[in-house]
Amino acid sequence: MKKPVSTLKPVIKWSGSKRKVANQLSYLIPDGNTYFEPFVGGGSMLPFRKIKQGIANDIIPELVELWIAIKNKPEKTAYEYNIRWERLQKEGHQVYYEIRDKFNNTKNCFDFLFLTRTCVNGLIRYNSKGEFNNSFHLTRPGINPKTLKKIILNWNYYLKHVEFHNLDYTEVLANVKKNDFVFLDPPYGGNKDRYTKKAFDLNIFFKELERLNTIGAKWVLTFDGNAGKRKYNYELPRALYQHKTFIKTGNSPFTKMMKTTVDAVYESVYLNFQPSNKLLLNFDQQIGQKSALQGSLEM
Repeated sequence: MKKPVSTLKPVIKWSGSKRKVANQLSYLIPDGNTYFEPFVGGGSMLPFRKIKQGIANDIIPELVELWIAIKNKPEKTAYEYNIRWERLQKEGHQVYYEIRDKFNNTKNCFDFLFLTRTCVNGLIRYNSKGEFNNSFHLTRPGINPKTLKKIILNWNYYLKHVEFHNLDYTEVLANVKKNDFVFLDPPYGGNKDRYTKKAFDLNIFFKELERLNTIGAKWVLTFDGNAGKRKYNYELPRALYQHKTFIKTGNSPFTKMMKTTVDAVYESVYLNFQPSNKLLLNFDQQIGQKSALQGSLEM
């Protein structure tokens, strides 16, 4: 019997992932014709989307190629990881750096999968030249291939009706129509994305949200927030949304890696529609807070 999505383990490790709160956030997703996710990353929301037809996108080519491989060639994807993992166990950590060098020349998606599963804390990190530069995690052997294969096959089931694209997010949003739903998890305002190193342009993003409102699409956005003493305050213009709440999305992997503090991360959740009281109560119960109804605001 197919494993329920609430117990689904991540197939692609991704910092900033909504994996721990995907089930809770799904309670905010309304019905719609097509599900859009223009910043897919680790894809945590995809199995919870409630809408059969999905379109997912990311700016990182090898990430999108890996998603397509998991969807269309799950057995091969598992096999390719197994080959690299076996070499690592037999030959040692130099295999990791050999594969990392090769990946930076070819951007092979199977090398990418191996690196994400064996690098320090699973952090996907690129330098200014677009090269993967995280180090090997010496104290971990990487996930066992048999375990990863099961995870890949489970995810394959939930990706059957999802199209994957490697475009700028605005190009994907241009295809959104009335009664479609969009889940948005962009970089924090002012931050540079990890691949192109370009600052995320809030003016362009806000115009896209305004356009989605105009055409009658619904969206949920996780955006500004704080991690310990670090605050990311990029409040949306009030006219763009109808409801705001917040959710704890986990602990910062960067402070954990630096061995300073373990900072809890809280993010704001914006909706451009007014959800029903029943939906909000279900959401509150899932996250164990009483603030969602209090966050309700009129246009």
